[in-house]
Amino acid sequence: MRFRNILFPVDFSARSHAAVPHVRAMAEHFGASVTLLHVVEGPASWAAASDGGYFVEFDLPRMMKDADERLAAFAAVDFPAASPNSTSVTRMVEQGDPGTAIAELAQAWHSDLIMLPTHGRGAFRSALLGSTTAKVLHDAHCAVWTGAHLEDATLPSHTSIHTVMCSLDLDEGSLDLLKGTAHFADAWKANGYIVHSVPGTDTRPDMYFDQPLEAFLKDNARKAIAKLQMEAGTSFGVCLEAGNVADVVHDAATHHKADMVVIGRGTINRFAGRLRTHAYGIIRDAGCPVLSLPPRELVF
Repeated sequence: MRFRNILFPVDFSARSHAAVPHVRAMAEHFGASVTLLHVVEGPASWAAASDGGYFVEFDLPRMMKDADERLAAFAAVDFPAASPNSTSVTRMVEQGDPGTAIAELAQAWHSDLIMLPTHGRGAFRSALLGSTTAKVLHDAHCAVWTGAHLEDATLPSHTSIHTVMCSLDLDEGSLDLLKGTAHFADAWKANGYIVHSVPGTDTRPDMYFDQPLEAFLKDNARKAIAKLQMEAGTSFGVCLEAGNVADVVHDAATHHKADMVVIGRGTINRFAGRLRTHAYGIIRDAGCPVLSLPPRELVF
C-alpha cells in the first residue's frame, strides 16, 4: 500500500495546523503529492424569521477569493517550498457541503488518502465526531486518516510510524484488512500487532457471563487469527481481550505505544453502510491516529 495523492481538507482551525506534521510526514515518506482543499459553505439563500422567510445576500465570489488567499497563506507557512524535494502542493477552493464535497472530490481527483483532522471528546461530538467526518468516513472510496486527539501534546510523536495495530473483527473482510495493514507496516518498516475483542460483561448480562464461555470465545478467535495470519503471510503479535471494542483497542494501542491503528470500513449493503459498527468509538478513543481502509471493491 503506497499513497500517491493525499487530499488534506483545511478549515483553518487549530486542528488543521496540528495535522500538518502528520500530512507532511506521510507525503514525504511515500513521495506523495498533497492537495489542500477548503470548502466554502455558503449560507442558505433563504432564512426563517418570525414574519416569514427573507433572502440572505452574500458575495460568494468574494468568499471564494478570501478563502483562496487564506489557503495560500496556510500553504506558505505550513508547506514551504524550501527545496526541489519539497512536497508537491496544490490548492483548491470549492463551494458546497464540506462532507459531500470532500468525498466526491477525492473520488474525482483519484485521491488514495484523505487526511482529516476531527473533533475529540465532547458531550455530543463523542457520538458523531462531527458531521463532516461522519459523512467522509461513510462516503469516501479511499483510505481515510483521522486524528481525533490533535490537541494532545504527545500526538506529534506519532508522525514517524514505528508500531501499527490492526483491529480485526474476524468477518469476511478481515483478510484484506490484514494484508493492507501488513503492506502499510512494511512500507514504514514498522512492528505490527493484531487486536481483537470478544464479547465481555458490557455486552452480555452477568447471568450469562462465565469464564468457560470467555475462554471458548478467545480460543476460537486465536484459531481464526492464526489462520488469517497464515493466509496473509504475517506474524504479528496478538492482543486478545474481552470487553468493549473501543476500550480494548485503546488499551492495546496504549500498551504497545501504537503510532497508527488500522480499521476496516464495511460494505454498502451492511447495516450502517460502509462504516463498521465500532469505527466511531475506535477513532474517538484510540489515542493515536486511525487509518480506515475501504472495502476491496471500492479501492481504485
